[in-house]
Amino acid sequence: MIHSYIASFDIGTTAIKGILIDQNAETIGELSYQLSTIHGIHGEMEQNPEDWWEGFVSIAKKWWNILGIEPESIKMITFSGQMEDVIPVTNHIEQQPNAILYSDYRAKNEAEMINALFPELSLSIGNGVSPSSPLAKIIWIGQHQKNMDQQVHHFLFSSKDYVIYKLTNSIASDPITCATTGMMNLISKTWDRRILTTFKMDFNRLPNILFPDDIAGYVTKLASEKTGFLEGTPVLCGCGDAGATTMGAGAIREGDSYIYLGTTGWIAVPLELPVWRNVGVFNLPHLPKEKYISIAPLLNVGNVHQWAVESFIGPEIENKYEMFETLVDNTEAGAGGLLFLPYLHGERCHIQDSDAKGAFWGIHPGIRKEHFLKSVIEGICFSLRQTLEVLISNKDGNIALIGGGTKSNAWCQCLADILGKTIRVSINSEFLPAIGAASSAFVKLGWSRSYEDFVDCYLRRQETKNYIPNAENYMIYSDLYDQFTKLYPSLKNVYQH
Repeated sequence: MIHSYIASFDIGTTAIKGILIDQNAETIGELSYQLSTIHGIHGEMEQNPEDWWEGFVSIAKKWWNILGIEPESIKMITFSGQMEDVIPVTNHIEQQPNAILYSDYRAKNEAEMINALFPELSLSIGNGVSPSSPLAKIIWIGQHQKNMDQQVHHFLFSSKDYVIYKLTNSIASDPITCATTGMMNLISKTWDRRILTTFKMDFNRLPNILFPDDIAGYVTKLASEKTGFLEGTPVLCGCGDAGATTMGAGAIREGDSYIYLGTTGWIAVPLELPVWRNVGVFNLPHLPKEKYISIAPLLNVGNVHQWAVESFIGPEIENKYEMFETLVDNTEAGAGGLLFLPYLHGERCHIQDSDAKGAFWGIHPGIRKEHFLKSVIEGICFSLRQTLEVLISNKDGNIALIGGGTKSNAWCQCLADILGKTIRVSINSEFLPAIGAASSAFVKLGWSRSYEDFVDCYLRRQETKNYIPNAENYMIYSDLYDQFTKLYPSLKNVYQH
């Protein structure tokens, strides 16, 4: 008897993760494929969309050739993917232009122009427009890359949308992804024609908006030959990574919350109705059609951790992460009074400043290398606390923590101590976005009655590791946190002219 599986892929910034999940939510075939980012001399951040496709194909072929999975066992394919990308799709399918990533801030002037021309835009889209917004980036392309712009027949906004296009020839995206573009009405979940008209955007170049559990298309013959998936296998639209991660964290009801520690990160809470804030917080639709997510994105999380490891330990050291972990774990809370602003890449929330800089403050003769390492982790956690307080006023309750950063016990314990809250980490948290994306296939196939049923029957029973805050450390950090919140406003005038 052939087992039945859902194939679920999470296409992030640093890696593609794929899993096979059966009707009992048991997973096998957890595989990753590393991705590279192209860094420009002026801070440009791009990726080659064909790398996403090649990574997807690589994982699939390992399932067939190494694990012996039968392609006919795959009943449905679904995805999550990074959002706020701008992916120009041209007729030269093997030579697509690079995707401009969400962390690319080249469209600063265009974002300022948009906000000046349409100051009430946020009332429609439920979010502000920043240099990372696809609307601003598309306008930038039209002004600075006219030859390429003339070849584009569609723009896509998530890495998973591009792979779906390659699999099915369908041009589609989901409301969670599209809510970050600056062009979708948050309530109706349709493209806002007033916005498109104002900024002379071609409606025909935008993808069809489908819900995560809608079928975007079916594996074509050409894609079947390339990937090994059977021709005709249904492919769901899937959802942006924020929605999939929220599902994977089990955050489906008001009162739930979680923090994602990836290359970048975010803090999110589910809501019955969106709440308009002006501090860089996104309002997104949730996978259940009647619910929303309030999500605060941060640009400086795992990437800052990686920078510190390579800068202070050395990029060539084989066990550099283990060495970093040991030094941080054995250094006293408070890092000898050293504070670190983690804004190496600007920041989006709690502050909204693409020019923000990182800084160490409080260096004295007693400061050693390990204090710098500890203060980096503490600075990231202070930033997370500052952002969390924007979303949650209630001091009670646990916090779910997911993403690659959960591999660091020292980081998780430091965050618990700084927040003064118990941190709950799922044992397989690295693959939770892919599991969250699979929930749409469970609903579509009738394996679950609803998204709430999926959370209650499968996610709540998963094994977790809990980090309990140390009361003494919490008191130390509370004093330092007051100093931390004063640093950015004090230093802002130093780098602004």
